[in-house]
Amino acid sequence: MNREPTLPSWAEDLKLRYLSGEASMFLINGNVRDLHPWETAEGKTLYVPIRDFLERFLTRTKDIVAYYNVSEGIEFPDQRTKGRFRTVLNARRALRGDEGLSSALPHGPTEVLPVIEDLVTDTSQRAAVVIDYVEMIAPMGDLTFMSDGDKANLVSLERWSSDPALLRSDNLVLLVCEHAADIHRRLRSSTHMVSVSVPLPDQAARLAFIRNTDQRRIELEMGEDSLAKITAGLSLVHIRSLFRRARQSGETITFRTVSLRKKAIIEQECQGLVEFVDPTHNFSHVGGLDRLKKVLLRVSKAIKAGQTNRVPMGMMFVGPMGTGKTFVAEAFAAESGLTCLKFKNFREKWVGSTEGNLEKILQVVDGLGYVLLIIDEADRTMGSNGDSDGGTSSRVIARLKEFMSDTSHRGRVVILMMTNRPDKLDTDLKRPGRFDYKIPFFFPEELDERRAILLALVRKNHLSLAEDASVEPIAVKLEGYSGAELEAVLLAAGNIAAEGDSDIITQEHLDQAAEDVIPSRDNRMLEFMEMLAVFECTSRRMLPDRFKDLDTVAVQDRLDQLTAALGRRL
Repeated sequence: MNREPTLPSWAEDLKLRYLSGEASMFLINGNVRDLHPWETAEGKTLYVPIRDFLERFLTRTKDIVAYYNVSEGIEFPDQRTKGRFRTVLNARRALRGDEGLSSALPHGPTEVLPVIEDLVTDTSQRAAVVIDYVEMIAPMGDLTFMSDGDKANLVSLERWSSDPALLRSDNLVLLVCEHAADIHRRLRSSTHMVSVSVPLPDQAARLAFIRNTDQRRIELEMGEDSLAKITAGLSLVHIRSLFRRARQSGETITFRTVSLRKKAIIEQECQGLVEFVDPTHNFSHVGGLDRLKKVLLRVSKAIKAGQTNRVPMGMMFVGPMGTGKTFVAEAFAAESGLTCLKFKNFREKWVGSTEGNLEKILQVVDGLGYVLLIIDEADRTMGSNGDSDGGTSSRVIARLKEFMSDTSHRGRVVILMMTNRPDKLDTDLKRPGRFDYKIPFFFPEELDERRAILLALVRKNHLSLAEDASVEPIAVKLEGYSGAELEAVLLAAGNIAAEGDSDIITQEHLDQAAEDVIPSRDNRMLEFMEMLAVFECTSRRMLPDRFKDLDTVAVQDRLDQLTAALGRRL
């Protein structure tokens, strides 16, 4: 008698759901293109592709196992199974008075699906069919633009999921795709089909694979345990490629090479949807903003100490443009030690593509762990467009809400949104439990703050000031300037110095730049953004003195006045 193999968690979940009679049709999605561990009868672990894994898994209890994709057609584990398949199908067709199968099995999905249906609705059989790359058979799209063939395929698959004959039989249908959002939502949302997600390998799975891998002629800078830890977010295929590359090149696998390879792989996997941010500055480079830095330092210490209950699920930076939100976010990433990813443009015009792109990003984030996910200009990427985008925005926001409500992410994933128009964001998205800290940013209020910012910007931009030059005089002149506008003045002073063939900025250069640079601003709009930041702020301690005594009613009244004055400009 064969011993029961130890199955990956997703396969064990599928097995239990099938045996309990929950469904006879499953959608397997996620990390399906990876290697999967299969334990042989002798107790040896092999790492095999999804097709090989499923065939080994199913042939233990099923008499017929068939595999299909639109490129290779119908295939079988061996010739015996292929012969049994023909015998069963021809017998059933003969009972109906139909012709038997020809020597060449059908290939296209519109011809293959009726054949598969004959098999899986035969209650006298114990059969399993794996349909891989199912997104090529029932792709996501508007029904109006789908071909008759695609519609027929979609109807067939939908019908199977609730077919009494399939539910009554000991037969099983497994649909396989990498991204569930790539298949038609009608099929994906069927109540009679169960979705099983294959996760990226966790640390224990990565360590088991590393120990199982032949490491001859490979040098590691770190131990196997450390390598398993730093490869978070990579699949086993990616880890295998690291070993193969090291064996071929003779190079040592170092922390740096893993980090660079990981960055390239994940950016490629996400197809330009995210970018790694490697901050070159921390809070020592941030001038002023002492109130905010104190809060963020407290969070970074909690992350490093593993005090997850003190780490917010998400943070929102709100305030006018030019107040340093992005700069501070990257400095926080450096202070906290979190891997920093930034959303790029994940919205697309094709139906379902935007939701699929978001799912890819969240899957990578979940697999990586200890990630700071920065969403800049959130009012544009996450703002509601009503019905003008076919409901895409509402689905994106709903998925992000679901992700942020998963408390297992607390301390592992921090989502940081930045916006100057929080009023355009879904109210429920902004609630505590999703965004625990809403941190307001304002133009520098005090002379000391402007001076600190100017000095920090001198360091950041590697500017050389003359020994007798001081930022104090221009800090006095530049009252009301934003951090970005203060930087513009310093860079202008550098340009004036360069015009005189000098790298040294003198006091005269600073004074000329302060007089020359004209800030371009809409004061009424800036006040509106400031009041929004006050309205959203989660703690009075983070507010400048001039706002601390305002109550919610006063803030709302002023926002109403500004809204009326700005009119269509909002």
